[in-house]
Amino acid sequence: MADVTRFERQTYPGIIKNMILPRVRDLRRLLDCLYVGQLSPRQDISDLGLIDPALLPAFETAFLQRLLLRFSYRDAKGVETIREVEPQAILILPPLWYLVGWDAAREDFRHFRMDRISGPEIVENTQFRRRHVPFEDDVCPFNEMPR
Repeated sequence: MADVTRFERQTYPGIIKNMILPRVRDLRRLLDCLYVGQLSPRQDISDLGLIDPALLPAFETAFLQRLLLRFSYRDAKGVETIREVEPQAILILPPLWYLVGWDAAREDFRHFRMDRISGPEIVENTQFRRRHVPFEDDVCPFNEMPR
């Protein structure tokens, strides 16, 4: 395991050492999709809810296999819609977590607050390509954060 990164050596020594190589690769690929930034002090978080536990396995499958993800989304006004996106990134602006997805119907990236997503399901046979997600300058890829 000569190619283990500094982050993995410092953060996950026991986990990485005991994982089989394909799972280590999966973990690295998931971390490559993770971005972190600062939440605006003007952001209202008074309606912060719980994240649906079904999201984690659905996200793992969608990100690793590059499959479309369909889910119900409730916006800030409470309007619920069914969305289908190509998951491209996870953005963490503590305490908020967002799914960043390419929405083909709207021909643009969309940010979905994870506590407003429910009923995630994988859309089989719908592979997509990774896209460059344009983030603001204050957003950093997780694997490039200072340690």
